[in-house]
Amino acid sequence: MREFNISLLGKWCWRMFVDIRGLWFRVLAARYAVEGGRLKEGGRTGSSWWREISKICDGVGGLG
Repeated sequence: MREFNISLLGKWCWRMFVDIRGLWFRVLAARYAVEGGRLKEGGRTGSSWWREISKICDGVGGLG
């Protein structure tokens, strides 16, 4: 189950790089802001879903 969850989070991470004009990206940009061309992590105010995606995109999360 963990591997499946990581793969789904990875898909969201991938979409952040390829679909920056999409509605979902604009919603996340409004919520978390954009810094240096990337969406900000959100810190403690970010949802657990968003923090996990940030970890995956930064290469911190995973199967280790």
